[in-house]
Amino acid sequence: LKPFRLKRRVSGSGRREQARSAREGAVAMAHSGPAALAGRSVQVVSDLSLEEQLYLFQRARDLKAQASGTSASDLSPAPPLCDIADADVPLKVDDADSTVYLVFMEGSTRTKESLRNAAVYHGVKVNEFSVESSSFKKSETLTDTMKMLTLYSTQRSVFVLRSHLEGCCRWLQTVMPGHAEKFGVPSPSFLNAGDGRYSHPVGELADAFSLLEHASWDRSCLHIALVGDLAHGRTAHSKVDGLAVFKQVRVDLVTPPSLAYPIEYRNRMIAQGFEVREFSSVEEYLEKSGDDLATAWYFYKPQLSRLGAMSREAAAGLTAMVSFKAEWQSRLPAGACFFQTLPRDKASPIIDLALDNTLLNGWDRHASNTYFLHVVLLAMLFGKIGYGIPVGEPVPVAKAKATPAYPPQTPQGGGLKRPVSLTAMMSSVYPFAGEVMPSTLPGFLTAVDLAGREALDRPERTRPGGAVPVRDGLVIDHIGKSSDPEQCWLRLHLVRTILNWGDRVGSEGVYAHESKDGKVFRAVMCMPNFNFETVSVPQMKTLASVAPGCTINAVRDAKVVHKFHLEVPERIYNLPNIACQNSGCVSFPDHKQRDIPPYFERVPFYETSALPNCEGFEFLFVCRYCRWPHRYEDIWKV
Repeated sequence: LKPFRLKRRVSGSGRREQARSAREGAVAMAHSGPAALAGRSVQVVSDLSLEEQLYLFQRARDLKAQASGTSASDLSPAPPLCDIADADVPLKVDDADSTVYLVFMEGSTRTKESLRNAAVYHGVKVNEFSVESSSFKKSETLTDTMKMLTLYSTQRSVFVLRSHLEGCCRWLQTVMPGHAEKFGVPSPSFLNAGDGRYSHPVGELADAFSLLEHASWDRSCLHIALVGDLAHGRTAHSKVDGLAVFKQVRVDLVTPPSLAYPIEYRNRMIAQGFEVREFSSVEEYLEKSGDDLATAWYFYKPQLSRLGAMSREAAAGLTAMVSFKAEWQSRLPAGACFFQTLPRDKASPIIDLALDNTLLNGWDRHASNTYFLHVVLLAMLFGKIGYGIPVGEPVPVAKAKATPAYPPQTPQGGGLKRPVSLTAMMSSVYPFAGEVMPSTLPGFLTAVDLAGREALDRPERTRPGGAVPVRDGLVIDHIGKSSDPEQCWLRLHLVRTILNWGDRVGSEGVYAHESKDGKVFRAVMCMPNFNFETVSVPQMKTLASVAPGCTINAVRDAKVVHKFHLEVPERIYNLPNIACQNSGCVSFPDHKQRDIPPYFERVPFYETSALPNCEGFEFLFVCRYCRWPHRYEDIWKV
């Protein structure tokens, strides 16, 4: 007898599903490894490497050609922007268990509708989160809301956020992967569709695609004029990253002083090798540039409401300075093309309406391009495509300089995770107990070599009313060194409070000494009978954050046996009494996002419009979420 196997009948739809699964399995085997953007988040343009951007643009170019019934090579003889290793993988996600959430806390028509239609193309669930009827009105935090929505799908969710709060996506990408892993769902992606005054990567990526198309897909060079309100335009701020897709860039900034490009963005352009010229009006630009005019012009509608009270005449005069008249058309170079932010002001358009039906009109074509780009971008974030993209560095935000033009963006690399710092790894290490070699200490901590020194705590140096010398214990010196004694007392208070040393018996004081810059004050704290061997590396980091520049001394038998010098750490977080001073930041206390901890990163000093007349500092501290710069003393709520 021959063995037989029971066969199960499969319906027609079941056979089709099996065939689709087999095809997708074959694709996955052919393109091993994760898709580049699967589960990633995009807070700024530079969260995508140059290779990832070129892949995005080329697949959007191919999709647009396919929609017109032809191929990209038929539409343009220019070679592809990059090789597409997974060109055989279809774009469409086609998964009813995946979701796109449109979370728009500010009004939008074009961006939202383009992304909605792109999501419909993919056959995923599309949910529009209504802010007016949401839990936000019940004082729920952004984090709690996103945690809830992530679990309403068994497959990946992509959240498109537009908000008046800056840095939302940067925060969410730190907290949500762990939450998703806990409940066994794929890590969600967060896509920034405009946040406050900060950035608009979704808009800028679409702009870069249209500029490439205008340049016939030639990345070698671009000459562009940015015209209008460069102070408040989010995509204008993102241009400094978006234009880096071109190898050589010339930028003409055409704007009056009251709408000028923030100096940090201008300096970043210069640091990246862009050639930058500045003009106060369109008319001046036409007169002074002669035959050296840009072929691409991007107009930004003036947001006059942000300038405060202004007469009607003043507003009209400002608008006229950044407007283009039809009579100037003949002065433009051949092949010139205009783009502009939409919607435009029907009462006071900054591009003459007579130019709508001319070849200068690039804004209508740009609207069409946006849809194709969004289709591809969503496919990449869902992990449907994006296999085989070469691993490269993120697009550099500035060339190396002694004094950078702007702080580097926080690198992403597949989802931002909190770095495991050397301090965290040494959480149970006690330097005063001799558990660590000086060469292995974190950068903020420097051991002072006491060899050959007579490091005694001499009672005869005690001054009336001064700190009491200790025979055995801990002495912290040079606290809050400042020309203002009040700052020293504040630092003393912070040290005791934050390190929970309020119950320690001892003495403290503020003393003056003469220096080449005049009288300088510093504070000293003495704690007798303090078991200094219990002081850990994390405690020293906290002390370095609160009182950078101080020294901490271990005293035994009236002799200093160990001494460390503490410098300001590279990162300051998990401390009370610190806060970002940007009122638009998602972590700003008034927004009551209680689960978002303030987090600052130390960067070399750079010139910024956020801190006018600020100079002479070695470092600044930027908020991890909104990148707002601070002086050290400004991060403390004292």
